[in-house]
Amino acid sequence: MAVSDNSRTGEKILNPLLTATSSTPVKLIACAIAIGLLAGYGAVGFRIAISEIQKFFYGYGSQEILSQAHTLPWWQIMAAPIVGGLIVGLFWKFILPGYRAQGVADVMEAVIVNRGKMKLAPGIGGLFVNALTLGCGGSSGREGPVVHFCALIASQIGQRLRLPSKYYMTLIACGVSSGVAASFNAPIAGMFFALEVVVGSLATQAFAPIVIASVIGTVISRVYVGDFPAFIIPNYQIVSLWEFPAIALLGVVAAAVSLLFIWSIGFAEKTIDRFHIPEILRPAAGGVVLGAIALFFPQIIGVGYEATDSALKGQYSLLLLLLLIIVKTIAVGVTFGSRFGGGFFSPSLFIGAMTGGAFGLIAATAFPEMAASHGLYAIIGMAAVAASILGAPISTILIVFELTGDYKISIAVMVAVSVATLITKHIYGRSIWQTQLLNRNVDVNESRALRQLSFLQVRGIMDREFIEIPKHTPMRELRKIVSNTNHDKFVVVEPETHEFIGRIDYSDLKSGLFGDEPQENVTALDLVHEDSPVLFPDTSLKSAVEIIEKAGIDHVPVINRANERRLIGILHHKDLLHAYNAALLSAQDDARDKVFR
Repeated sequence: MAVSDNSRTGEKILNPLLTATSSTPVKLIACAIAIGLLAGYGAVGFRIAISEIQKFFYGYGSQEILSQAHTLPWWQIMAAPIVGGLIVGLFWKFILPGYRAQGVADVMEAVIVNRGKMKLAPGIGGLFVNALTLGCGGSSGREGPVVHFCALIASQIGQRLRLPSKYYMTLIACGVSSGVAASFNAPIAGMFFALEVVVGSLATQAFAPIVIASVIGTVISRVYVGDFPAFIIPNYQIVSLWEFPAIALLGVVAAAVSLLFIWSIGFAEKTIDRFHIPEILRPAAGGVVLGAIALFFPQIIGVGYEATDSALKGQYSLLLLLLLIIVKTIAVGVTFGSRFGGGFFSPSLFIGAMTGGAFGLIAATAFPEMAASHGLYAIIGMAAVAASILGAPISTILIVFELTGDYKISIAVMVAVSVATLITKHIYGRSIWQTQLLNRNVDVNESRALRQLSFLQVRGIMDREFIEIPKHTPMRELRKIVSNTNHDKFVVVEPETHEFIGRIDYSDLKSGLFGDEPQENVTALDLVHEDSPVLFPDTSLKSAVEIIEKAGIDHVPVINRANERRLIGILHHKDLLHAYNAALLSAQDDARDKVFR
């Protein structure tokens, strides 16, 4: 009896615990802790890997490369990106053919297209190329690769635990927040970057796991890297409120620089394509250009935080600041156009700091009594350009606030960022990552329902029952066919090959069949609409919607191939509407379930 009582007491204690730990929110919190730990260590490890690769190529780590570049022989600076490019080219050719380096755009694509499922092998391979790129002298950023790697960790945890795919977005956001927080020692900015860029909304339901992961990533970074931000910024002050019009004007300049930068990335790739360089040699060829630029401007080597820090401290002349804007833009374009890796976060901060610093020097020359230090303008420009290029204004404002801890400066940053992002959004409408996705036919501005239709094919909903009419069928035979069927749409085909010729609508038959003077000498070929659009079985439903709306018809024939044109089905407008309604309902469910309730 005592044993039985003890057993019941144990069940009373254990059952609530088992129920609690089996609930989805608790599982997600546990996953957030694991993701925060792994992503934090991953971000720190990636930084160490870049530094070690730089030591191999240059003899100095990432924090010393700029200050020690003048001690290196010219051939070493020239050879490093060329040798690194050869390794990258061989890697893409023989290890992971058909793939490329991964970044933030790939995380967004995974969330949009694959519901958060990311492949392990391409992700690890891309991480290697990203680290090698930054270590051998490629001019790009480390935060994009960190974001992708941390998202990959989160996605793999979700897949290994076989969690429902609707929770993957929250898991990936946890990984992203931890990675960004660890990179900048900025937990609040890391959290908002994940919500702003990955989740796409400030969903309060996702706060708990994302905050936990962000804090864990920050703690790990402070333990292993140190309790200091990415940039050590002097205590700048705004001299006068009359500076705010100048700050707004800086936002306009930042928007122009951002638009030129985004354009230059695509232009560089198209330009390099014209040279028809073999893919295996393409990174090495880009390395030649990068090495040549680095001989005169070593600031472009790698992440470039040492140069950015110098600009924030007001240590560069106006001429050097302007030149660095140009050469850094060229170097980043060559890096990505040559199939190197890396991200856009660090380059946007670099170019923004140079833009703001140059603007500050010009403002100080024009209005010396009212202008603050050009180092302050460098901070503001850094945020404004980064926000415009990346499409993440909230995150960049918070990064500056966490770096400076100054409320007044943050207000100035908000003014410049608002102006810059407003202009960029109005003129271009997309961030650099959204532009990359659009080049892959993934439009983030597209409705979720249409996006779902783009992954469904006509063969899934087409009607395989239809009336074929041989082209020479006379009117008396047509009368019999119409009388014995409920169909009101008919297709005309070649009698032997069943090749599609055109369609006949019921309205075309009425006068010939039931008029006062039936046209007995008319055949089906005389009534056919030969300009009828056609679809293929693998045509997406999204394309089918566009074709049917443009043609203004209710039924479209489906043929097997353009060279045979054999009719295999009919797509009805009403069936397409049903599919679209189902996609709308599914999109609403996804919007509700993308974070746990």
